[in-house]
Amino acid sequence: MKHLINIIILFIVCSTSALAQTVTATRTDNPPVIDGLPDDPEWANSAAVIAHFIQQRPDCGELMTEPTEINLLYDDRCLYIAFTMHDEHPEEFTRMIAPRDEDFSSEWIGIWLDTYNDDNNAYYFFVCVDNVQQDGRLCEVSGWDGNWDAVWESATSISDSGWTAEFAIPLTALRYSGEEEQVWGINFKRNISRTNESAFLFRMADNGSVRIEDFGDLTGLSGLPSLRQIELRPYGAAKLDYSPDSDPELDPWGSVGLDCRLGISSSSTLDLTINPDFGQIEADPEQVNLSHWESFLREKRPFFLEGSDLFDLPFSLFYSRRIGSVAPNGDIIPILGGAKLTGASGGFRYGVLEAVTGRISEDGEMLEPATSYAVARFLREFGEGTFIGGSMTSTDMPGQMDEEYSYGRSAAIDGKLSIDGRHSLSGAIAGTWNSWMTDDADNFAYRGRYSYRDDRLNGSAGVSLKEDDFNANLIGYTSSTGDVNTWANAGLYYPFSGSEVFQNSWISLYGHYTYVPGGDITSRGININTGLNFRNRYHISGSLNLSGSWTDRYEGPSGSTYDGGANLNFSCSSDSRKMIYAYLWGGFGDYREGKSHDIGTWLSFKPVPHVSIGADLDWSTTSDARRYNWSADSWDQRSTDWKSLQLSGSYMVGTDLSFTLTSQISRFESEYALTGSSLSTQQWMNLLLSWSFSPGSMFYFMAGEHADPDETGELGEPDFNLFTKITWLLTI
Repeated sequence: MKHLINIIILFIVCSTSALAQTVTATRTDNPPVIDGLPDDPEWANSAAVIAHFIQQRPDCGELMTEPTEINLLYDDRCLYIAFTMHDEHPEEFTRMIAPRDEDFSSEWIGIWLDTYNDDNNAYYFFVCVDNVQQDGRLCEVSGWDGNWDAVWESATSISDSGWTAEFAIPLTALRYSGEEEQVWGINFKRNISRTNESAFLFRMADNGSVRIEDFGDLTGLSGLPSLRQIELRPYGAAKLDYSPDSDPELDPWGSVGLDCRLGISSSSTLDLTINPDFGQIEADPEQVNLSHWESFLREKRPFFLEGSDLFDLPFSLFYSRRIGSVAPNGDIIPILGGAKLTGASGGFRYGVLEAVTGRISEDGEMLEPATSYAVARFLREFGEGTFIGGSMTSTDMPGQMDEEYSYGRSAAIDGKLSIDGRHSLSGAIAGTWNSWMTDDADNFAYRGRYSYRDDRLNGSAGVSLKEDDFNANLIGYTSSTGDVNTWANAGLYYPFSGSEVFQNSWISLYGHYTYVPGGDITSRGININTGLNFRNRYHISGSLNLSGSWTDRYEGPSGSTYDGGANLNFSCSSDSRKMIYAYLWGGFGDYREGKSHDIGTWLSFKPVPHVSIGADLDWSTTSDARRYNWSADSWDQRSTDWKSLQLSGSYMVGTDLSFTLTSQISRFESEYALTGSSLSTQQWMNLLLSWSFSPGSMFYFMAGEHADPDETGELGEPDFNLFTKITWLLTI
């Protein structure tokens, strides 16, 4: 009866008045207990928001079928949020215990905070019904940053009328102005897996995007503290390698270090590190690479992940995997120390990073010099995606071991002008200056773009040029240079309002034309892409790519021209929230006057909320492609065969303790008609225990093996290793 009365009251409130665009937080002298049960008397003193959220899917613009109640409190330490998610069928909740920051496939609730109310930057904090946390940042300039992490507290509880959640977000985790009275942008999002509903308190675009400028206002904030805490993270790590082919067979290693975060003010933070442990615990998966350029690897190291959106420079002038990479002999280049200053003030955002690496030598020969890396980024934001920015990098290698001093520099200016939220103009200009360049080097890059976007249509067109001598590879990532790239695209998004089967569909057309001024055409073609999403979260998509004849300037001694061709690709997937999930993709078509075939699948099995098993299978082949055979010093026909199987399994004892098994075995065979075939195989496996024994503090223990190919290309004797690491979070 009590539940029925509550529902009637909520219905009357939500039906008789339009939801205001303002939410109020109330200051409290006594913080509530974060136990997932919002029954503390402090919550009764706050102004409650009671509403049916507005759906973004499946029925855009319709009210969510279940109401939500929100209360906000704050003090000098935290912002507190209490959620009550009414639901008539809690027995149908999708349950899933997963590692922090993984996408939720269950019921969840979250808050968005635009702490400067600048319509450009927002934090988000989400939690699912099983109290798995997810947080990150969204910037209109640089996009999503799921790598941002904060130490915050949450708890959840399930009842016969739905579920509840409580958050305590430390103010030290946020950046905001120093004004006495503040107004923040705010929004909330809720997901109900049973009905496939995703909804916001303040309506977002029907096409699925999140627009910060459409948030509501959070009022009532006053007298927020400006002093920031100091966070210390000492760590200790040890490793033991066993290699049956090495002398000595046992290779122990140990290290200690310290990371320090200083809150200079409410809007800026200084990160310092001494002998940092930048080594990543998980391995980079092997991947096939048939291009002329090195593989672009994803960053996984915490020091570089924090604020990575700010250091996303135009023309890839900064590629953090350059720092502390692998020397030619396989040794990891040590990072001796680093510092990073990031902050914001009055519409300005800035970041400065410095890291110093040690020298690697072997048998009296220097393989990698000691190097200093520096990066700076400055942005002036004007709201709704409009900004102007400047970037600089410097790489310095002092003279050492008979080598002369050398350096690399780069600088860039970029910006974007947004007009009425739909049209935008953007551009960038950058230059690189390296010690080996001559005074007359052509070392600049240019880019311009126009784009249009609304809830249904989007389109853009642009041109870019990297001159012949533009090269940021000492600290960035530069591939092809010397050609002009022009492109245009148009897309249509269509929601199926009122359909019981279909959710939305899309179709896009993309055309590109790349050429060397006064010379070769290096790329040209058109691509048609279309797809369909279903209300049950299944999807199918396909694309057709048609290309004209083109020239690869980097193939062989002086390049080669290839006929055009056609390629067809497809993908489909099922509902990721279900016990069994499958994603299938593939394609076939023309490749350098030969043929290519690709197929892959990702399968996951979640028999119980605490267990997840996954398999990723990739198989790609090329046949009779015309390539230059450097061993025969002649043009030749090349065929390749790449197979890879990745397996993973995790057991979550709770949200703070997990066991994860990951492994991969791959096989790459390449065959030239003139010189025969070569084979390379790789295999690795890691079993990792992760334990967050207190907020922000972690213990890891890993046992693994890695097998490289022997002289025949088959798997050689495996190396075994044990690795352990512990970090503590201390706050002052």
